[in-house]
Amino acid sequence: MKIADFADRNPFIRITVPFMLGIVLCHYLSIPIVISLVALCLCAICTIIAYKRSRKYTTRWIPGVFVFATFFALGYNMLTISTPAELDANTSKQKCEYRACVSNTPSEGERAYKVDLQVEAVKVYGEWQNFDTKIVATIIKDSLARQLKPGQTIIFNSRIDSLNAPKNPFGFDYSQYLQLNGVQGSIFLNSGEWQIDDESVRGIRQHALNMRQKLVNILRNAGLSGNEFGLASTLVLGYKNSIDAEVKQAYMNAGAMHVLAVSGMHVGIVCSVLEFLMTILGGSILLTLKRIIIIVLLWAYAFITGLSPSVLRATVMFSFVMLARLINREISIYNSLAASAFLLLCIDPLLLFKASFQLSYAAVTGIVFFQPRITRLIRIRNKPLRYIWELTAVSIAAQISTLPFCLYYFERTPVYFWMSNIIVSPGAAVMIFLTMTLLLVSPVAILTKIVGVVTSAFAKAMNFLVMSIANLPFSTIENRYITVFQALLVAFAIISATIWIINHKPQGLIAALCALLIFFIPISVNKLSACNVHTINVYYSPKNPSVQFVDGLHSYWTCNLYSDNKKINTLVKGGNILWNSLSCDKISPENYAPSGQIRFENGFFNFCDINGLLIDSKTQPFEFNKADTLDLLIVTSEPAIRAKQMPKNLSFKKVVIDASVPPWIMRDWERRFSKSQIHNVKKAGAFVWRLD
Repeated sequence: MKIADFADRNPFIRITVPFMLGIVLCHYLSIPIVISLVALCLCAICTIIAYKRSRKYTTRWIPGVFVFATFFALGYNMLTISTPAELDANTSKQKCEYRACVSNTPSEGERAYKVDLQVEAVKVYGEWQNFDTKIVATIIKDSLARQLKPGQTIIFNSRIDSLNAPKNPFGFDYSQYLQLNGVQGSIFLNSGEWQIDDESVRGIRQHALNMRQKLVNILRNAGLSGNEFGLASTLVLGYKNSIDAEVKQAYMNAGAMHVLAVSGMHVGIVCSVLEFLMTILGGSILLTLKRIIIIVLLWAYAFITGLSPSVLRATVMFSFVMLARLINREISIYNSLAASAFLLLCIDPLLLFKASFQLSYAAVTGIVFFQPRITRLIRIRNKPLRYIWELTAVSIAAQISTLPFCLYYFERTPVYFWMSNIIVSPGAAVMIFLTMTLLLVSPVAILTKIVGVVTSAFAKAMNFLVMSIANLPFSTIENRYITVFQALLVAFAIISATIWIINHKPQGLIAALCALLIFFIPISVNKLSACNVHTINVYYSPKNPSVQFVDGLHSYWTCNLYSDNKKINTLVKGGNILWNSLSCDKISPENYAPSGQIRFENGFFNFCDINGLLIDSKTQPFEFNKADTLDLLIVTSEPAIRAKQMPKNLSFKKVVIDASVPPWIMRDWERRFSKSQIHNVKKAGAFVWRLD
């Protein structure tokens, strides 16, 4: 099929693509809103004129160009209008009394709850004034905090802090993640600093979340517990607060993480079951009514899952499919996908930058395009084997289309995704059926107990199988961090290779190979340049002091490289990838034999002609015979010696105080070396000193 014919059959693609490009441009380039609105109006006027005057076949492309420009400008303006204003800098400097609405179900931690708040008003000179911003709150556990529900109104007296940039030069940017979700600040509330002002619930989504909580309690009261309860509540209701971190990691390593996020697959299963039930009723007289009922029930399911963004995406898409059938129009899944994406982006343009949005649409598009073609590669007559092959084809198709996103967003790529999906795809359908049945029979105690036992046993078996796959040798391949440009190159290579396979034209293969060559050039250049890199880095790690000495392609770390602590492992991996280190060793500041360019003895070190001292919890008091000035002092953890015990004839050009040092000790060291160049990691983020 030609591109022009494909575009004619899928008109929403022709407007959604420029709309997305306009949103992307607005994200990276700021233009005054007056200019962008004038541009939108001019494009719209030109589009109308072009359609009226372009009657010749040879000039039919002119209206298309103006339509593209119009929706491009529309996308730009939609993001400009919907982007929340930045938090006033003065807000983070003073305490005020605020009134806010609880936006979601509080997430329970070890010592506190985390919850999103929609701040609605601030008290100024005794009077409430409008104040519209979204913040994330950490609330210390107490009897009042346990009563919090979505939709309630609270009053608190606190300072709203602006979101901080990441403290380390790698890894997950949590502040950017919050901003993409509309969050503009954060607060910490102790007991007594807040109160519930209005217990009544308001807001459709808040009512949905409270309904979901009631259903979650039904599952808990039915006898489900532990990871079995976590799987059932997460898979069916989208309640993620109860599943164990180890189980989550196992599903991620097995390539089955999508099962734990209620999304298109779950809504698709529900839609298929509803369509099957409607066919039982028979007859075509009430066909229109049946499809309307299916749409209503789909939205009812979206409601009981808390109207999460992933469920809304899938529900909107399936609703478009059903509406197309209602008006007896030929259904194009690509057009339905584009229409649902356009509608959701009109509501919230920031969705375009969320990994979940990108992954869900990439996966569905890939399954629709690749799965039939992959299935046809092998003809299988045996029904059970054909079913397994079709499931495997779905997994392969989704993996191909989401590969650029997985390489960019995630730390590892699962190897046995095809195997796990043979289990979790039918398993998810059975779990949804069992859990729904359990909710329906909950008024009858004996039936609740029977179905609860069966559901728990099935969930336990499903968890066991997935964890077994995740624990197989070489179950994951660790990814190196790549840039957006490199991710786009991977996507371009996949598209070009697909065109080559379908059309058998060598241009597609050449384009794919060129894209891969360009992809690997930066990696090769970085490897070559890394041979001459020498740095001293003190990373932000409040509980685990982490100092890295980079000597070309080798790194030396003061933290335990073989720890089971996930945060340490992530930190070490991030630091090694950042500096292209191929190997690393643990060093001990107390006594380390000379190796390469680093030498340690009783905390004193020499590295690339830099003389310094690292003080930690094991450093013993010492004397210095002659006056000297060293290049660097690094203070970590709770140092065994205090600042006042340092020899007065010893000074330093640079002093680094790690985030693991208690605040009251930090102040002593800052006063003691006030004449030196001081870097406080807790305040300023990681210390990076390049010596080359």
